[in-house]
Amino acid sequence: MKFLPLFLPVVSLSLILGCQSTPQTNTNVHTETSQEVHQTKDVLPPPGGEGEIILNEKGEEVQNHSGEIPFFQKKSDLPTELFRVYIASDSYMVRQIRHTDKIRRKPDAGGDELSKEEMRKFDLLSFVDDGMITIGLNTVTGKLESIAFDRRVPRINDVAKIIQNDASRFNYEHASKDGTPIITKFLISYQIRLYPGKTRDEIKQMLQKKK
Repeated sequence: MKFLPLFLPVVSLSLILGCQSTPQTNTNVHTETSQEVHQTKDVLPPPGGEGEIILNEKGEEVQNHSGEIPFFQKKSDLPTELFRVYIASDSYMVRQIRHTDKIRRKPDAGGDELSKEEMRKFDLLSFVDDGMITIGLNTVTGKLESIAFDRRVPRINDVAKIIQNDASRFNYEHASKDGTPIITKFLISYQIRLYPGKTRDEIKQMLQKKK
């Protein structure tokens, strides 16, 4: 497996202290995952384009609607964007937004849980970030051949590694009769959400102990 060079910023916990002003685009997710929301949800156009089928992390067909987090709702302007993944310590969600007739992600509930666990250790202050990864598959086997960040890299270095590892574990089903991939290069977009778990003074003490 070939891993392309990743030019990741070296960022410590000190960055998180200055990130409280980051726009909170999906602050309602934590509440919605812990209790049932009773409201009418308006159906929205598929983000991947008219006629595209949307699949979730379980491989189930779902609709785009007003109850989704904004990250899932918005229209995709990148033709090669196939997957959107949201990770927080209490939630792991996937939306495949294009080409479900050619390629599908195999459900992996155990791996999803591990990614949530990895994110929990970074629950320090409220913080939202995103990243985008280019995936290259072997043209014969359909297995992962290359992976690299594309356009956006998460600002916290350790979180960027979690995203890279998460994308690396995906396995795919291909629609061709002989199992060879029809699509061999595509994008996976990520959004991560951290929740406040420590005070600023506690984080400062952690930083002082590291020095």
